[in-house]
Order: sequence, then structure tokens, then C-alpha cells
Amino acid sequence: MSSRQLIFLLSALEVLAILPIASVPALLPDFIADWNLTNTEAGWLAGVYYFGYMLLVAPAVTITDRYDARIIFVIGCAVTGLLTLAFAIFADGFWSGFVLRAVAGAGQAAVYMPGLRALTDRLRGGEQSRAVTFYTASYSIAIALSFSVTGLISEYYGWRVSFGMLGIFSLLSAVLAWFMLAPQQPPAQAKKGLFALKPVLRNRSAMGYIIGYAAHGFELTAMRSWLTAFLVFVLARDAAVAAQLPSPTVLAAVITLIGLPASLMGNELALKIGRRRALMLIMTLSGLFGLAIGFTAVMPVWAVLLYCAVYFVFVCGDSGALTSGMMAAAEPEHRGATMALHSALGFGTSVLGPIFVGLALDASQRGLGEESVLGWGIGLSVMGLGVLLGPLALIWAGRGGEAKAD
Repeated sequence: MSSRQLIFLLSALEVLAILPIASVPALLPDFIADWNLTNTEAGWLAGVYYFGYMLLVAPAVTITDRYDARIIFVIGCAVTGLLTLAFAIFADGFWSGFVLRAVAGAGQAAVYMPGLRALTDRLRGGEQSRAVTFYTASYSIAIALSFSVTGLISEYYGWRVSFGMLGIFSLLSAVLAWFMLAPQQPPAQAKKGLFALKPVLRNRSAMGYIIGYAAHGFELTAMRSWLTAFLVFVLARDAAVAAQLPSPTVLAAVITLIGLPASLMGNELALKIGRRRALMLIMTLSGLFGLAIGFTAVMPVWAVLLYCAVYFVFVCGDSGALTSGMMAAAEPEHRGATMALHSALGFGTSVLGPIFVGLALDASQRGLGEESVLGWGIGLSVMGLGVLLGPLALIWAGRGGEAKAD
């Protein structure tokens, strides 16, 4: 199999495997209404997937230093699929949904980064940087498809059938990965030092990218989790315009699809002007856009949609460069442990993003007495504040000496 074929195959399997990821955010307004959830509970329901991910990702990724990542990837796809099917059958309120989504997120921990490891272990030299970026950018395709497929199937057949179909896609990815990826053992020198995090923590260059990725994860997941609900609020303010547009779920899917070219372009910019310089620019602009997004609800619907789309370019523009920077800065014998910490912190803060926005929304609504533009402005501004930690981390890493990943 050629390098291009391998990159395409792993990216396609990744997309199939993580289709369930945005299923709850896509239907969050429906779950809030049907299950009588507060905004804080809704934030937990949207974010608990990443809590389960965070708990398992360190062992799931670090163990790829010792075993073929293909095996870990297949197990993760299967667990994700089975738990998504279980959600379709058994979820009937906050607590059942909470538990089932948490375990599904734990299965997802064995999909994304182990899949990336399975890809990079089968490539050499200069092929890796763009392969990493394309693989991470394909994540945005999966998110967009997750929003749109969940919404469209749910519209015609109900949310349980929608979740069931997404679970089947994840199981299909497990089967295809098992039969289409050739087995491969990790390098011999990588078989020692399992869970050796001290060398990773001492690697200042890698830690800059890891902390930056954590800030990125906080903002990205908060945006994805609350975008549909925000668009429901915006469209409700202008029913005439809303009647001429697709559903908020489909609009959210179109906006999130922008993440694919944005991540690719961000990495190309990083290759031209340097990773840290490009990332600091992108993340600073993203933070500024995030601080204002909720307040745009006063503008015409078309202007809000355009603002969301432009904002999402910056939200996703740093993803590929952060991950490829971490991979380049990682010491080869500790690459699995470096990837594990990168993913654990990134998806750990992903738990917090939706919850903090939900808490801010509840607090603002209690203070104002109703859902309002000011309340959404305050609630969503949390996203911009979170991502601004990223440029600070990269400045700190740079002061430790010239980063070798640059």
C-alpha cells in the first residue's frame, strides 16, 4: 500500500469510527427539552464523552509504545460502536445518558491517537508532517458528518435510530481496520519506559504544544457543543429568515466542515513562517473572536452565520500544527507517552469547555431573568478566554531555548 493510500485509509477509518462524537451536541436542544435539563446538565452531557476519553487515553496511547497501534485502534472502534448502540437502546434521561456517553468516550480514547500512531509508524521522514495534518483535519469531516447525519436521520426516524446507525458505522470501522491494515510491531527501542511521563514533562518544547492543545480543546469542544443551541436562539429571533434556511443542526454541520481546510491551511502557514509564530497568531485571533461571538446574536442571521464560519476557521486553524509540532518535538523513545499526555490534557480540558459555558449561561440567565443576547454573550465568551492560554504556553516554551519542532 502506498503512502497516500495509507493516509487516505486511516483518515477514512477515523471518520467512520468517530461519527458518534457530535451526536449529543447535534441534538442538545432536543435533549434539554425532552429530559428537562438545565444548561449545566446539558454541558455535562455534552462534555462527559471527553471525560471518559481523558480517563483512558493515557494508557491507550502509551501502550502503543509496546504493542501495534492497529490492535488498540480496532478495540476502540468496537467499544465506541457498541456503547453508541447501547445509548440508542437504553438512554432515557440525564444519568443513563451520562454513564453511556462516558463509557463511549473511553472507547474513543483508543481511536483517535492510536490511529494517528498506526499511521505515523507506517510512514517515514518528511511524509509524517502533512500526513499528521491531513489525519487531524479529517477529524473535522467526522464532526461535520456527525452533526449532519445525526440531525438528518433523527428528523425522519428519531434520535434512537440515528444513534444506532452511528454505532454501526463505528463497528464497521473496526472490521475494516482489522482486515485492511497490515500488522506491524513498534520499534524495539520503544518497548521500554511505558508510562514514562517524566521525560515528557522535561521536554519544554513538546510541553508548549501540549498545553496549547489543551487550550485549543477547551475552546473547540465548547464551540461544537453549544453551536447548535446558539443557532436555535439566533434563528428564533427572526422566524421569517429561519423558515428559509436549513435546520440549525445542518447549519452547524456546514460551519464545522470548514475545519478541514482551516487545519490544513494553518499547518501550511506554520511551515512557512514557523509553527510557534503561526500558532500564536491564530490562537490570539481565535480568542478575540470567541470573546464576542455570543453578542453577535443582535446582528442579522446571515451576519451571525458568517461570523461563526470565520470564527471556526481560527478555532480549527491551530489543530494540525499543534499536533504535528508535538510529534516533531517528541523524543522517539517516548513518543507514545508524549502523545498520551497531549491527548489526555487536550481532551481533559474538552470536558470543561461545554460545562463552563453551561455554568456561565445558567448564571447569566438567573441574573437577567431570561434567555438573552447578553446572556449568550457572557456564556460564550468563556471560550475565548480559555484559548488565550495557548499563546502564553508557546511563549513560555520558546523562552526555554529554540524549540526543535520549529
